[in-house]
Amino acid sequence: MIYWVMSDKMKIIWGIVAAIILIGGVWYFGGGKTATTEEPIKIGVLLPLSGSAAYYGEMSKKGIEIAKDELTNKYPKLNLEVFYEDSLYTAQGGVIAYNKLLSVNRVDAVITGASQVSLAVLPLATKDNILQMAIFSTAAKYTTPDDLSFRVSARSEIEAKEIAKLIKNKNFHKLGIIYLNNDFGISFKDALKNAFEKNEATIQIIGEEGYMLDTADFRTIITKLKQTDAIFMVGTAKQYNLIIKQARELGFSGQFLSMYSAENSELLAGIGNTADGLLYTYHFNKNATDEARNFNDVFMRKYGDIPNAYAAEGYEGMKLTVSALKDCHNDKQCIMSYFKTLKDYKSVFGDMSFDQNGDVFYKFFIKTIKNGQFVPYEE
Repeated sequence: MIYWVMSDKMKIIWGIVAAIILIGGVWYFGGGKTATTEEPIKIGVLLPLSGSAAYYGEMSKKGIEIAKDELTNKYPKLNLEVFYEDSLYTAQGGVIAYNKLLSVNRVDAVITGASQVSLAVLPLATKDNILQMAIFSTAAKYTTPDDLSFRVSARSEIEAKEIAKLIKNKNFHKLGIIYLNNDFGISFKDALKNAFEKNEATIQIIGEEGYMLDTADFRTIITKLKQTDAIFMVGTAKQYNLIIKQARELGFSGQFLSMYSAENSELLAGIGNTADGLLYTYHFNKNATDEARNFNDVFMRKYGDIPNAYAAEGYEGMKLTVSALKDCHNDKQCIMSYFKTLKDYKSVFGDMSFDQNGDVFYKFFIKTIKNGQFVPYEE
């Protein structure tokens, strides 16, 4: 019988070998990138997460998180990383946040919320060959052909057409416009004026009054517009709240009109039923399609709240961005082709397609506030 006596030195060597094999096995079978995951997809998200527009950012973020959960469940090997930055709802804040995401996190794509932020980031992302998906960004200037900029928001002119039709049908003759003095507000105000011309609406615009994001006193502006039949507001719901309250206190009894940023609980805060009767355009119906109903159910289970259009845009923006990168990685031509050939995609808004400018089109409808609730409008 032969006995093999291992020296202390050999024991050490074999111990090291065994450890290496064990660690390698854990890496390989336990989820190491080589065995079970794809190359990481890094998404940077620029949203207003503080200030008067934070509600829109938070709702969008919730929609994005639901999409993230759905994608990781659908693709177990998907290595998805999401980085959020507060854009402060300003162009400058968006640029600072973008530069951080690119230099520190080295993201493959950015999702940008708000027109002024998306427009400020656009030339940077174009130069860097970074896919940019804009949400709640309606400014016409974002429309650019044959590049990596896309959006799941319809251009302001599409929504403005429905407002112009409503004003014409209501036979309002004198209109006042109060708008947030940034890319978003100016673009929408101009789109509404153009829509009046195209619809041959006999409407007299008594005044166009711009305001800054931190404005809290609208009495001077309202006084200039008191003789109107209706006031159209474009901006954020916190400002709408103040405008409506102060206008009623000053004796304005006319109609208030707005667009889809109106559907925000902050509009109703502290003013009871004063906002009842506001008419506004909207494009997300949680009961319209199977996709919308499913999204609503998941959102309710996760957050105990009803999703709005901002959550829906965040959800679809995230799904489309990741799907394009999953198929194309960072191949610019492949990404452009992905979106241009994506026809009748089943979204929570209905069938969606992108044109050569990266734009989408939705059918808008009218909603109102009744007994402190946002509900479909019925004449």
